Amino acid sequence: MYTYKRMKLIENHNLTHDNYYQDTEYVSNSMLNNLTGKSPEYFRFALDNPQPSTPAMKFGSALHMNVLQPEEFNKHYIVSPKFDKRTKQGKADYAEFTNNNMFKTVISEQDYHLIEQMTQKIMRDSDAKLMLSNGLKEHIIAWENEEFDVKCRGMLDVYNKDAGIIVDLKTTQDSSYYGFASSVRKFKYYKQAAFYMDAVRAEEFYIVAIEKTPPFSLNIIQIGDDLLDRGREMYSRDLEIYKYCLDNDYWPSQGFDYLDKKSERSIHIMNEDIL
Repeated sequence: MYTYKRMKLIENHNLTHDNYYQDTEYVSNSMLNNLTGKSPEYFRFALDNPQPSTPAMKFGSALHMNVLQPEEFNKHYIVSPKFDKRTKQGKADYAEFTNNNMFKTVISEQDYHLIEQMTQKIMRDSDAKLMLSNGLKEHIIAWENEEFDVKCRGMLDVYNKDAGIIVDLKTTQDSSYYGFASSVRKFKYYKQAAFYMDAVRAEEFYIVAIEKTPPFSLNIIQIGDDLLDRGREMYSRDLEIYKYCLDNDYWPSQGFDYLDKKSERSIHIMNEDIL
């Protein structure tokens, strides 16, 4: 039985779906990826200079809402018809459409068609449908990691509290076991799993992985104990680095050892193992 690290859930946080990605008080798993996957300098820059969502991020968010909260989809998204902006009428119609939907995220007819196909594929899979239907959806949590005195946040796609299960929906190029393993390795999904599981003391973490091209092959993966242990080691080190950088207002570029205060740059030797 795993002995959970010292975590304290923050019940009365001010995080909402509207301000979640703009928040700077709590650190998220994706922010930690910037810190250690790139550099503390990049982390600080991204924090001070928030960028608009990429098309891929918008697509992923729209798919999540269509699958997990379909009743909310039309409140937040609008499908753009085609406008002939070469004509005066087309320009006027486009301006009117934009003005009437300024508080919604606009998606193309092509993307919406793709989202609908992917959603239908998920709903036809009895296991995926069951796992994504039972529990709290897009559930925001905040907690204090008392080991490092750091406030953290996360958004759980599906949290089945009674069963102690977290389910994450992800799009991928390859949902086969070994194909998706490369995504798990590249994006460190096991670190995300451990980060969220420890916060709510969940027992299992599953990923519903669906491909973005026909026939939209789907797979369900559970993150195993050995990967979770590795994820815990990684997020703990990430938080330690974050805490040091924050306390010392020290955000170095690549090649610095955070424990060796403002040490000289260490030069990495690149070999053929990168090929």
